[in-house]
Amino acid sequence: MSPLQRLWPYVRRFHGAYVLGGALTVGYAIFFQLPPLLTRELVARLESGETAGQIRPVVAWLVAATLVFGLLRFLSRRTLFRAGRRVENELRNDFYAHLQKLPESYFAGQRTGDLMSRAVNDINNVRMLLGMGVLNIVQTPILYFAALGVMVWVNWELALWVLLPYPLFAVLARFFARRIHATVLAQQEQIGQISAAVQENASGVFVVRFCAMQERERERFERESRRLYYRQIEMAMAHTGMFAVISTVPALTQIAVLYVGSQFVSATSADLWMFYMYTLQLAFPTMMLGWVLNIVQRGLAGMVRIGEVLDELPSIRDRADAVDPARVRGAVEFSDLHLSYSGREASPALAGIDFAASQGQSVGIVGPVGSGKSTLVAAIPRLLEIPDEALRIDAHDVNRLPLRLLRSSIAMVPQDSFLFSASVADNIRYGAPDAGDDEVREAARRAHVLGDIEEELPFGFETLVGERGVTLSGGQRQRIALARALILDPAILILDDALSSVDYATEEAILKELRTSRAGRTCFIVSHRLSAVRDADLILVLDAGRVIESGGHAELLAEGGVYARTYRHQRLEAELEV
Repeated sequence: MSPLQRLWPYVRRFHGAYVLGGALTVGYAIFFQLPPLLTRELVARLESGETAGQIRPVVAWLVAATLVFGLLRFLSRRTLFRAGRRVENELRNDFYAHLQKLPESYFAGQRTGDLMSRAVNDINNVRMLLGMGVLNIVQTPILYFAALGVMVWVNWELALWVLLPYPLFAVLARFFARRIHATVLAQQEQIGQISAAVQENASGVFVVRFCAMQERERERFERESRRLYYRQIEMAMAHTGMFAVISTVPALTQIAVLYVGSQFVSATSADLWMFYMYTLQLAFPTMMLGWVLNIVQRGLAGMVRIGEVLDELPSIRDRADAVDPARVRGAVEFSDLHLSYSGREASPALAGIDFAASQGQSVGIVGPVGSGKSTLVAAIPRLLEIPDEALRIDAHDVNRLPLRLLRSSIAMVPQDSFLFSASVADNIRYGAPDAGDDEVREAARRAHVLGDIEEELPFGFETLVGERGVTLSGGQRQRIALARALILDPAILILDDALSSVDYATEEAILKELRTSRAGRTCFIVSHRLSAVRDADLILVLDAGRVIESGGHAELLAEGGVYARTYRHQRLEAELEV
């Protein structure tokens, strides 16, 4: 869709405000014509020698028309600007809601700062288009044509001289509009790059400092900033040229009115006063026209960038043939699952995954880095797009389960545990906002982080953890993320190397707690430490996306394969560390 086609549903949603604002603007444009006309009448009466009493009614009408003109001007702007703000709010909400529907693969190819720029700067530019832009698009033609109509009616010869500079102005305005559109789009793209650079460096500040790369990052930012500077200079030059042309038009018109009207055209002083006032009053909308062209170009360019995101169709969404069971119990069955990432079809992430876990069973998943462990568990909550019938939950094809039901029944704790810039308590109850303090405390106890929270954090559960949990240790972040999962009481619990940052003793205590409280809950435990999966009902050993060994702990040790060798190696390392 074109930007205007995409905007139309939002304008239609608030059509009442736009109709009212348009009507008020038309009224304002009509009353715009009265002060010069009444001034002409006043001057004519003064020249004819009328008394103060005789001209008083004209003065009264002039004052009234000016007051109504000002009131309508205020009301029209208030109405249309508020409508623009409402569209801005709706558009930003829709933009954010659409982002929530997009798969992880989309965000892997995007820069966070650029998405932030689209959500803030570009949507703000659209709001300006639908507020100030619409106002001037409605009022400017009426102001000009009505004023010119009156001038032609009073003195058509003088009106022709007033019109003389405008064809040139129209040609130049079109030239500058095209140039501005190109520079606006380039500038907004570069703002996205700047935002991304700031966000990335703020998130990775410790890595930058640890590697002593501050100077390199400063130089990289300066290069991006310099590109933005050049874009802004191009924009400033386009604006300067446009406003220089536009501001010259009223001045030339006023000179033409005074000179031609006094030398070559038969015009009274009253007519000259009226023409002068019209050119004076039209000076502001003429100058505004250049700014409005800028607003329109910015808004359209912003909508193009927003549309690029909105045009991304979620590849993972509820299907028309979805089933709706009462609840998810937790039986999981993989059936010859093959999965490849885009551009890497030659090296499948998963190949022929085939196993089943009954409700309440635990499955351990081990293997070297890049073997497909995280990809396998990410398929369970449909974070990845998988073929039909390759994964069934409670005998239902996972692709036909409603996403909300599926994901609300699964809790997943990744290795890189993300925490929000909120209190510890709010992070734990994130998925269960109605959970009470006792439930939060119990979840923290089960995750073996209660002691850290109450003894080490300055304000206990009310301690703010900072962006991404930066004020906590890696082990504390992982255990708080585990508490956030446990408070949900999920049917399926997935731990994706979620205990990698805790010591062996804490890991063992947490796993013991899970074993005693997991009745009826299916657990998937991904770990590099075999000690974390040795008590699992089923252990899968992955390599290059394939299951090369499977069975119980004792069974795999007896086979003497990869699992057995790795287990002996890790036991030896643990003994040496002691």
